[in-house]
Amino acid sequence: MDEELSLVGMTEDMAANSVLYGFISLCQMAFPGRLRACYLLGSHAMGEAVADSDLDVTLVFKDRFLEGEQARHERLRQSVGLLSRIPVDSSAVEESRLLRDGAVNLKQASLFLAGEDLRERIPLMPVEEWVRVAMHRPYAFMERARSRAEGEPLRYPLAYPDPRGAFLGYDYSAVMDARGQPQPGFKELVSIAARIAAAEAALKSGAQAFFKRASIEAHRQHVNDERTLLFERIYECRARWGYQVPSAEEDRAYLRSLCEGMLDAENRFLGLYRDFLLAELERGGVGSRALAARRLGDILYAGDEVPTALKRLEDAPEPEVREAARESLRRIARYSSPPAPAV
Repeated sequence: MDEELSLVGMTEDMAANSVLYGFISLCQMAFPGRLRACYLLGSHAMGEAVADSDLDVTLVFKDRFLEGEQARHERLRQSVGLLSRIPVDSSAVEESRLLRDGAVNLKQASLFLAGEDLRERIPLMPVEEWVRVAMHRPYAFMERARSRAEGEPLRYPLAYPDPRGAFLGYDYSAVMDARGQPQPGFKELVSIAARIAAAEAALKSGAQAFFKRASIEAHRQHVNDERTLLFERIYECRARWGYQVPSAEEDRAYLRSLCEGMLDAENRFLGLYRDFLLAELERGGVGSRALAARRLGDILYAGDEVPTALKRLEDAPEPEVREAARESLRRIARYSSPPAPAV
C-alpha cells in the first residue's frame, strides 16, 4: 500500500467514507510499506449503522509485526479515535496469523477498503476456536462497565454497574450528539447483549455469528429462551434512538426496564462461563489453558471448585499455565473476603 490511496469499498455514508480515507492515509504514513490490507467491520460495513455507530477498522500488517508496531498502533488508535464526529476504533492483526488461524467476522462480514484483499485466502476459523473467542468476549464488556480497585476481580454474582443510576450504570459510555457534545448513551448495553447472545449461540450449536444483529438472530435460532426477547428489545432501541438515552419519560422508563433485565442475563452467562473455563483448564493448547486459568482469577466465584481446579495446575509442566494458576490463586486468596460496605 505505498501508492496513492483510493478506497476500493465505500459505505453508504459519505461522511464515514471521508473519515475512513483520512484514517487510512494516516496509517499509511505511520506504517509506510507495512499494511497489506484494510477492512471495515461492524454496522457500517453491514449497512446497519445508526447515528452513533463508530467505524471498526482492521489493519492487516504484512507477515508479522515488527518490533514496536503494536504499541505504535495502540497510540495511534487512542490519538485519532475521537478526533472525528464518527469515532474510529481500529485493531491490528498479523497477516501470517490471520492466514494460519482464520477468522469469522473479517471473512464473512467485512468491507474491503484498501490494499490487497486476502479474504479468499483466509480460512474460516474452526468452530472449536470460534467458541473460545465468542465465550471470552463478553467478559471485557462486563469488566469495563464496573469500577473497582485496581487489581480487584469481578465478584460473581455481579451487581449493577451503578445501582443508584437512572439506568443502573449501563449508560456509562458517552456518545456524541449532532453538535459534537458528549451525551449519555447505552451503546455498551447493546454490546453486552450482543456478545452474550453470540457466545451462548456458539456454545450451544457452534453458530458463528459476530455482528450485533446476526448474534441476536443466532440466539433466537439456537437458544431461544427468556433472554432472547430481552436481547431483541435492547437491539431494537438503537434503531429508535441511535445510542443516545431518550428524553421522553415513557421511553426512559422502557429503557430502564431493559437495563433491569440485563443483570440476570449477565449472571446467567457468567455461570456458563465458569463451567466453560473449568473445562478449558483440561483441554486445548497451552495458550487456551493459561487464559482460562487467568480468567478464573479475574472473576471471583464462590465455593471451592475454582481454587481446587487451579491448585491442580500449580505444578503444571508448562510455565505459562503454572504461573497463571498461581497468580489467580493469589488473587482469590486476597479478595475472597466480602468487600467493605460503602460509607
